[in-house]
Amino acid sequence: MIRDRQGLAFLSAMGWVDRGSLWCFDPTREIETRIPLSDANYLSLHAGSNDYFSVVHHFDGNRVEVTAHRFAAPPDVLSRASVGNGSSRLTGDLSVWEFLPRYYVAYYTCPAWSDFALLCIDQHRGTVEVQTFDWYNEDYDKGCQGIVSVTEVPGQDLLIVSIQRDSHPVLYDPIVRRKVGQIGLAGRGGNPRLYFRRTAGELWADDYDTIVRIDPASWRVLASRRLQSAAEGCAQFIGKFAFDSAESVCTVARPFSGDVIGLDPRTLRIWYRCKTGGQPLEVGILGDMRVFARDWKSGALLKGRLRRRWML
Repeated sequence: MIRDRQGLAFLSAMGWVDRGSLWCFDPTREIETRIPLSDANYLSLHAGSNDYFSVVHHFDGNRVEVTAHRFAAPPDVLSRASVGNGSSRLTGDLSVWEFLPRYYVAYYTCPAWSDFALLCIDQHRGTVEVQTFDWYNEDYDKGCQGIVSVTEVPGQDLLIVSIQRDSHPVLYDPIVRRKVGQIGLAGRGGNPRLYFRRTAGELWADDYDTIVRIDPASWRVLASRRLQSAAEGCAQFIGKFAFDSAESVCTVARPFSGDVIGLDPRTLRIWYRCKTGGQPLEVGILGDMRVFARDWKSGALLKGRLRRRWML
């Protein structure tokens, strides 16, 4: 789930529910809408700056598209990067890519190979380049270890690539096309999602049932906290995490606890809790401590307000 700077719109795309449509929520009027964007199997959303966002359209593998949008008019495609049939195109207003991520991952099939690939958008050259990962080989069980996402390291030509059921995201240099290292998380074998906290110069990640805080200068783990206990010997994962606009609270959805919790970013202690019911998987937060989540299986809206734990 992503949101605009003013908290006037939340956007989400849960493939098993929304497929090629965008879920939009207006928290002021509390109105939900769905906007069909394409006939893709599912979409993935990526927040940019200046209220831009991009959407990766995942088809059956024979083609991939990345479209650029603004929160002010989500259905409008400002620019489009297309890859298919061994060729690629970048069309529309290329200047918008200045405000958006340059790198994306998707499963792609071409005459020579089929695998997860890196899409590199160069607005200045007007090109979309496709790279394969040499290190993503038989060392991974590709039947259950797909590539989850790619995250750009601020101020560097370096990417972090996360893999399913793996606690060691890969540091990758797209210029020389080489793996240059990896980051050790909590050893929980999750599907890590990564976020650079701009107000503290930290990298945050989730690792199955644990949240992890990392120093990006050394890639050393600064702190970690397990946030979801096991049930009858079976481990249970946490949902996605999100910060408020000031990055003073980190919210974490917990589908197996039916709640959203709020962490102190300095200590990772649980300060707040909101009982949403259902199984919240995605979450967003406003400055007044209202939280909005989507149910794991149905995509239904779940909402409430974070309150101090001792007030519950």
